[in-house]
Amino acid sequence: MSDSARLVEVVLPGVVEPEGLQVREAEAPVPGEGEVVLATEASGVSFAEQQMRRGRYFDQPPFPFVPGY
Repeated sequence: MSDSARLVEVVLPGVVEPEGLQVREAEAPVPGEGEVVLATEASGVSFAEQQMRRGRYFDQPPFPFVPGY
């Protein structure tokens, strides 16, 4: 893996409609000892993440954040 590996992430800036989600490029984290990097072509959206977008999830981080488990 090169030192300049990039990824695309979706940022939840606040309580927004789906059109308000922000897509940005970021540096990929460097894997640690015993870790690997996998290429991901698609990812689903969970019910909890939909609730976070609406500001209705009981244990969500403060805005803005990148959702995911």
